[in-house]
Amino acid sequence: MKRCLLGLVCLFVSIYSFGQTLESDRLALVAFYQATGGNNWYDNTGWVVPGSPGDNPCGWYGVTCEGGRVTKLIIEENDIVAPIPAVVGSLSALKHLDLSGAGGEFSYFYGDLPVELGNLTNLEYLDLSGNQLTGVNVSVINNLTNLKHLSLSPYMNWPALPSLANLVNLEYLRLAVEDAAMQGEGSVGAIPAYIGNFTKLKTLIMRHGGVTGTIPSTLGGLTDLEILDLSENKLTGAIPASFNNLTKLTKLDLSHNDLNGPVPNILGIPVAADVRINNNAFTFSGMETNISRLDSYGNQKKFKLTAIIPLRTANNLRTARALGGTLVADFAGGTAANNTYKWYKSGVLVATTVGIQYFNTPDGIYRAEVTNSLVPGLTMVSEDLVLIGMPVTLISFDGRSENNQNKLIWKTSAEINNNGFEIERSADARTFEKIGFVDGSGDTKEDQFYHFTDLNPFATSYYRLKQLDHDGQFEYSKVIMVKSDAVILKVYPNPAQDYLTISGISQKQPFSVVDGNGRVVIEGQVTDKQQINIRKLGAGRYVVRVGEESSRLLINR
Repeated sequence: MKRCLLGLVCLFVSIYSFGQTLESDRLALVAFYQATGGNNWYDNTGWVVPGSPGDNPCGWYGVTCEGGRVTKLIIEENDIVAPIPAVVGSLSALKHLDLSGAGGEFSYFYGDLPVELGNLTNLEYLDLSGNQLTGVNVSVINNLTNLKHLSLSPYMNWPALPSLANLVNLEYLRLAVEDAAMQGEGSVGAIPAYIGNFTKLKTLIMRHGGVTGTIPSTLGGLTDLEILDLSENKLTGAIPASFNNLTKLTKLDLSHNDLNGPVPNILGIPVAADVRINNNAFTFSGMETNISRLDSYGNQKKFKLTAIIPLRTANNLRTARALGGTLVADFAGGTAANNTYKWYKSGVLVATTVGIQYFNTPDGIYRAEVTNSLVPGLTMVSEDLVLIGMPVTLISFDGRSENNQNKLIWKTSAEINNNGFEIERSADARTFEKIGFVDGSGDTKEDQFYHFTDLNPFATSYYRLKQLDHDGQFEYSKVIMVKSDAVILKVYPNPAQDYLTISGISQKQPFSVVDGNGRVVIEGQVTDKQQINIRKLGAGRYVVRVGEESSRLLINR
């Protein structure tokens, strides 16, 4: 009886071992090849499909073996357009799996992740970037607790990032979308708090991943970090003070977000590190003391220019037009003594003050430009401020796109001698034209509601109201922007070589091509479906900007 039981055990072990042999790996590779159209791969060197039992797959293109098992599979950028086959989960000895796509039109995996991927518990390296994978089944990656390297590209309609809290051995984590063809509408949501437990991380890249919310201070506890890239997201709030603990950084990129507040003390970051905080909503506050650590900090959002205005009553509204007030530029930040303030009225420089952030002036349309002697690479520019005793109190002015039309709505709380409103439209927020007129209510103290419909809007339209009195005087409202819900900007081909074409433009608009260093290398005016010569540009990644829209471009030669 004992011998019989022993024989059954030996038979079970023999069957199990057979199921975990190089032959089973070969069969899984053959199935993977057939499911992904391997005959069309640009490189399938050595692959023998369907082959014969006993064929050795070690040495096939992208296949590496150790100890009689397949431990590495690299099939990236290989002319594949297919879902990831579930059979990949049968390669149970894999330590390294690279299925990264070209990020282009003709080479990518798409669809849902196979749940079988969670069987690869020996994986230490997983790269699925540059593909068109949905967020479905991403949670199976949480089973891969031996991972040291993980790279993913969020695609269309990604849900918030599922928990990956078990991946405490990660040294490299990348959730990023690099190429225009891959940029989706989804978002990985806020930066998960559990990433603060990934104490072995040396690289954290969440670039262009639709990241929202604030930066958790726990990231400052990842003291082994060498690269931290959170650029081109929707992050708000301040830079955590804990970032001063990141003493091993070689790169910190927080650019192209909506971060604000004073820059905290980051002098603990090495001087040699590349630190970028440009294209946010920072001011000079904190930059003065940290300038030795900042490599790129320009192009901050406009600051709010405020005013102290004398008391005006209904009886002296007309006289008040000449009274003006005091402009205040304290929201530019920094130490006033280090600042130079230039004051513009209707676009014309009217005064320059050094160390004085106040300016007494008559009524008009003003802006301020502020420079700082300790922060030479940044000019803070204010929003326009209308300093005037207006005969009409405009409470709100809004617009929305609906059924290929733009609907404008505005409200007033009091009107004196109001003849009406001219509606003006612009494609670039600089040159406006009249497109309609709505009668005013004359004299009234009651709330009034107005509306106007633009039947033929641009892809992106800018509007302002020109309020007209019966005596011919007029005032302008603020400018609002409305994007069409029907027009989609397209840049093609992508990748490009000698020419590119831009479509989705309703009329001639300014455009520019910006290289990876933020330099404008081509600019001008473009019409719909116009070809643009790019032969002089080198191979690489660029950004094409048309009005307020932008799209990434890859030049490949």
